[in-house]
Amino acid sequence: MQKLVLNQLGPLEHCELEINKFIVFTGAQATGKSTIAKSIFFFKNVKNLLFMQLKKQYLLNSGEYLENVIFLSLKNRLMREIRSNFLQIFGTTWRMDISMYLKYQYTEDIYIKISLKENPVSPNYIWVDFSQVLENFLLSLQKELTVKKESEDFSAVEMFKEKIARIFQDDAEIIYIPAGRSMITLLSTQLNYIYSSMDETQKKNLDYCTQNYLERILMLKSNFSHGIAEMIQNAIHTTDTKVDRNQLDSAMELMSAILQGEYRNINGEERLQVSKERYVKINFASSGQQEAVWILNVIFYYLLRRKKSYFIIEEPESHLFPNAQKLMTEFIALAQFQNDNQIFLTTHSPYILGALNNLLYANKISARVNSDKLEKIISKNKRIAFSDISSYYIEHGTVKYCMDDEFESIQNEVIDGASYKINHDFDKMLKLEEEW
Repeated sequence: MQKLVLNQLGPLEHCELEINKFIVFTGAQATGKSTIAKSIFFFKNVKNLLFMQLKKQYLLNSGEYLENVIFLSLKNRLMREIRSNFLQIFGTTWRMDISMYLKYQYTEDIYIKISLKENPVSPNYIWVDFSQVLENFLLSLQKELTVKKESEDFSAVEMFKEKIARIFQDDAEIIYIPAGRSMITLLSTQLNYIYSSMDETQKKNLDYCTQNYLERILMLKSNFSHGIAEMIQNAIHTTDTKVDRNQLDSAMELMSAILQGEYRNINGEERLQVSKERYVKINFASSGQQEAVWILNVIFYYLLRRKKSYFIIEEPESHLFPNAQKLMTEFIALAQFQNDNQIFLTTHSPYILGALNNLLYANKISARVNSDKLEKIISKNKRIAFSDISSYYIEHGTVKYCMDDEFESIQNEVIDGASYKINHDFDKMLKLEEEW
């Protein structure tokens, strides 16, 4: 199992986290949930940075470009890119504690560690350590790239993707869905213009996770020019991979129930289709619909394409009524059920946590109750195995495991914490009234 270690990063003092199939983080705002989410994204994105450096080095070392190229080893190119990516995700290191470090263990022999070093030119210089096995792999890629280039095998670069996935033991696409999605949806009609008018320096000033999300939805918009039902039919008739029709139908029903309509992109105009004749432009939809729409669209797209994915989703409950939060939880669980997909979730909502407990309980009792009756309550493709989920609570810079191993659920104290305090205050006021 992969493992993340963080020390003195943001509000977190120390954290050691095994990367399970489904991870849930809760806790008050500004306690470090997003810091952990971004750290996982940062390390899982390294394989993409590596592949891009391979492509760049291959193209730059070709023909007329040779005269102006500053030759760096693949390792040094990757280190430079990792440093740049770190700054774009976490910000300047000048105010960070010198004891800060992050380490990600991909396999027993493969890890990357980020730490800080004193430097007379640049305070808190970002230092990147690769395990010896990873260094050897980068050296072998460098040599192989030279051979492929000399043989002018231009299709060979794409083959490196498989080798990179094998060494990191990770072939999933990493997808970050940040909080604050409604603003991006609200500006949907201007996004193409705003983004295309920015130069590379301006784009790099964006938080990298938000930039990645923005580029992804700009890329996916055109896929939703037809209804979801038609998208499913097209996938059935045009794709070589087996399509799970029951799962996609369940996803379609949940999307419709959450959005109270269906997203469409018609000639660049984004709409929420309320009925056959009626629609609302997406920038005039409710804040809950604006927050939810691209969680649903992104996940549905990857379900439809059967692409193995690691979804990082921040606060899926934003602006949603409790029943819609329940449905959103089931939709996310549906995504986890397929193709060894993985989920990392941050939430403030007891309704999300309670809905997850229902999915855990359905899985727990499935072998000893009437299967048909249980299917009508919670279908098989939404249930979560207890061994696949880990839940944590962050408080005062410390991460606390909050699974109840006896009952195979998320601890009720975490779910009911806020309610307990509200009820406790109410009881105290009742007592005051009685005394009066």
